[in-house]
Amino acid sequence: MGFGWLFSGAMPAALTAGLAAIAGAAVVALHFVRLRRREVPVPFAALWLGMAGAAAALRRSRRLRHWLALALALTILAALLLASADPRGRRVDPGGRSWVVLIDRSTSMSATDEPGSRLEAARARARALVAGLAPADRALIASFAGEALAESGFESDGAALDRAIARVRATDEGADLPRALTFAAAVLRNRPRPTVALISDGGFAPDALRQAPAGIELRYLPVGRRADNVGILALGARRVPADPAVLDVGLTVQSFRTAPARVPLEISSGGAIVERMTVALQPGERRSVALGDLFAPGARIEARLAAADDLAADDRAATAVPPLPHRRILRVGGPDLYLDGALLSLGSTVTVDRLGPADADRALAAAPSYDLTVFDGVTPADPPTAGHLLYFDPRGAGSPLAVRGRLRDPVLDPAGVRREHPLLRQVDLGDVNIAEAGHLVASPGDRVLAASFGAPLIVVRERPGLRVAVLAFDPRRSDLPLRPAFPLLIANALTWATHDGPRASGPLAEAARDPRESNTAPVARLQIGGRMLAPVEAGPPRRRFDVGGWAAAVAALLLLLEWVSYHRRWTA
Repeated sequence: MGFGWLFSGAMPAALTAGLAAIAGAAVVALHFVRLRRREVPVPFAALWLGMAGAAAALRRSRRLRHWLALALALTILAALLLASADPRGRRVDPGGRSWVVLIDRSTSMSATDEPGSRLEAARARARALVAGLAPADRALIASFAGEALAESGFESDGAALDRAIARVRATDEGADLPRALTFAAAVLRNRPRPTVALISDGGFAPDALRQAPAGIELRYLPVGRRADNVGILALGARRVPADPAVLDVGLTVQSFRTAPARVPLEISSGGAIVERMTVALQPGERRSVALGDLFAPGARIEARLAAADDLAADDRAATAVPPLPHRRILRVGGPDLYLDGALLSLGSTVTVDRLGPADADRALAAAPSYDLTVFDGVTPADPPTAGHLLYFDPRGAGSPLAVRGRLRDPVLDPAGVRREHPLLRQVDLGDVNIAEAGHLVASPGDRVLAASFGAPLIVVRERPGLRVAVLAFDPRRSDLPLRPAFPLLIANALTWATHDGPRASGPLAEAARDPRESNTAPVARLQIGGRMLAPVEAGPPRRRFDVGGWAAAVAALLLLLEWVSYHRRWTA
């Protein structure tokens, strides 16, 4: 005979009976050893002779008390054996069913279309299932979202299972059904009649429903009543290099309602609201909202929808906005207080190295190792082939663009300024006075951002591994350095040179959630692995009587009674 009963909590009947017989014999033997008379010599027997008559009169009552003490001791022993054996049996019964009750605790289970919430409804269904288990059934309570957790072991005790069900709490995570089913299959291995009861609203990805664990019966208890929700699916923010306290914010909002919705939206930073707007959505519509130039110096940005819907968990989204990355700029040319002041305004996240006009060729060779190289009125001997470069008034054979003569007092055409380009973002070039400029010739693929009667004044070129911006004039021979547009132009040049996209700036901070968790449409019938899951058919609630617990309580009460009776001399 093996020793599995030591770990299962139950003993074979023959062994239990043998141990009970041995313990009973020991109690009887010890009782009679206690009754054995002892001879006590006394110095004068006459003193005790008068007591003989009284002793004879009490002999019958004493004998009765001795038998009463023995009966009490045997009753206590029987109660203790009953409490330890627990006649309900804790071993796995081959005729019973092994249940794993999987309770979904993902974000969507916080929806309030059920009384209390969907999770409250799931707990109620789990308690009803546990109450209707057959006497030979065993159940394990588990919950799952991003991971599966065992809330109990395999139990038949309804009170223990109810306590495990009450411990399940909703989380802000998506539901990973394949992981939960893998966990259930592992704990049900080698158990009789393995069965999984899935209690959920059914919001799973199609990929999660393709495969079911082999050899396990799956059943489904749905929760949820309707789809009424508008949620924030993603939030992103990044800083603008020209002003690190300014953010570009983008978010994605989707309606899962069956009717049009108009939802107020608030953006806040550091506890202060920085933007308010209303988002209009059609049924099922997903919309991206871009908000630029928000003054938000705090390190955290938060979006909040004032939506009166069933799921509050996705009405808020927040993310920490990282600081700007450290950048390196190489400035090539002679003294220029205007340019130095504009570079200094970029802040401590930018390091500026300087080379004189005579080192222009060396600077061009080193340009690929810098985020931006500025040639201030000087031109290397060769045109650039790699790097991120900004030229002021280039001349000669090394100019990135061909130059045909000079323009005197060019007049910038405000209507031709391409302010949608990131280089000229928020840069106001209206009424800029320029004394002299080179007549640039743009090549195919180049983009002219500003011109004077068809003559390009600002041109950008983008090639693989190469970005070049060219100003046809020396800023010092204009009033541009005296305007706020000049430091903005330098900051925009650094942003454009080091990032992709028309609105790119600092490093992006993102917060996203699974849209399936925001889609609160309940799934009444669930199909996994090509088969439709059957409903759970729980029997009527059965009465559970804790024999072991009551036997232990009776034993304790009898021990107290024995102690009192002994000291009161009711028993020997």
